Amino acid sequence: MQLRVRVFIANILHTYRLLKLIAFNPKVKIGKGFKCGKNCTISRKNRIIIGNNFFMGHYCHLAANLVIGDDVMFASFVSCVGGDHKIDGIDIPMNQAGRDVLKTISIGNDVWIGQGAILMHGITICRGAVIAAGSVVVKDVPERAIYGGNPAKLIRYRR
Repeated sequence: MQLRVRVFIANILHTYRLLKLIAFNPKVKIGKGFKCGKNCTISRKNRIIIGNNFFMGHYCHLAANLVIGDDVMFASFVSCVGGDHKIDGIDIPMNQAGRDVLKTISIGNDVWIGQGAILMHGITICRGAVIAAGSVVVKDVPERAIYGGNPAKLIRYRR
């Protein structure tokens, strides 16, 4: 009985967090089975499409255009960022230089992103890949690859 009550409360919390994220960004499209930890944020300016059975741990930050497949897990403190400010014009302060082009992050099905990973805009993480905790992903990750480090590099392939 006590387990049912905890599951019921968890479902209410996940629904509340989903509604809060959608209210903040009406361009977000989220599939079934969405679960979200506390204090996650989504940028207003980005288009975000999330597939079915997505889990996002506490304090995640989605601030890039995203297409996420089914059965994807984000641990806590994962950030999807990039493309915010133009930095090449030295004649003007960066905070006045305007916005750069926002490229989409694509994440395939059955991907696991470890705690504190940072995904930079414009990358593709293919199906079945794993990103190690604390990694900074700046280039595409092939299918079933395990990447880690800063910048993230191939560790090995899943067997």
